[in-house]
Amino acid sequence: MTIQLGTVAPIGFKDFPPDRWLPCLRRLGCTSVQAYRNQHASITRQDMIDTIRACRMPCDSLHGVFGEEYDPSAPDEQARLFAVETYKSEGELALALGGSLVVVHCSTIRHEGVSDEERAVRVSQLERSIRELGEFGKARGVRYAFENLPPYHPVGWDVGELADILRRVNAPCTGMCFDTGHAHMVGDVADAVDRTAGQMIYLHLSDNDSQSDSHEMPTYGTIDMDRMGRQLAAIGYTGTIMLEVFYPAEKMDELIAQGLGDRLARLLALARGTQP
Repeated sequence: MTIQLGTVAPIGFKDFPPDRWLPCLRRLGCTSVQAYRNQHASITRQDMIDTIRACRMPCDSLHGVFGEEYDPSAPDEQARLFAVETYKSEGELALALGGSLVVVHCSTIRHEGVSDEERAVRVSQLERSIRELGEFGKARGVRYAFENLPPYHPVGWDVGELADILRRVNAPCTGMCFDTGHAHMVGDVADAVDRTAGQMIYLHLSDNDSQSDSHEMPTYGTIDMDRMGRQLAAIGYTGTIMLEVFYPAEKMDELIAQGLGDRLARLLALARGTQP
């Protein structure tokens, strides 16, 4: 298997009509999509299936729902169990869309931080959730990719720690969704790639200024994309590199005309180890 370029497929967002937006991504070389629905709109399973069919690119995964009520690290056991059951349902939805992977946020937002005691509880709760979702995934044929997050989440922002948690639990059908933009907000991205320690099974690609999670197009922020690409080759990553960028179609057209495709092609070649 070799690295392929994918894209997020926003569903139910009026600013990103799929019939106008996704052709731009195909022109950039994207060959697969990750379904990402508007949680605040009335989107049915059939709506999602119909949108994916119209993409003219296969769906390889689903970005699971996230937010306060979907926290696999929740200290409250009933809240944690609700999140786990929700992500099991998300696994079934991913399969219905033709995918075999669900991206999971490890914890909810806590801008004020949490105590050391609560954080320890959250790590333990997350481990339980990983274990339970892994067993479900093994039975159903779906993988769960736990995403590294920005620093205002109590668990999941430290790539090395998340890799250690996944390795320690060692659950089937689980791994890390490595988010480049989130990693850039807490440190060096290439170093973070190295710290994934064999746990990376999916990759969200975007850029930023290291201060905000702005989802800029790769090479338009401050991440050293060449160095990151070479590090992906060094660790032998062969999964999807998925563009998680939300630019209007008109801006996409402009960037394509300015040579964005060549920039992305260089990054892919570096990640594949075919670019010196």
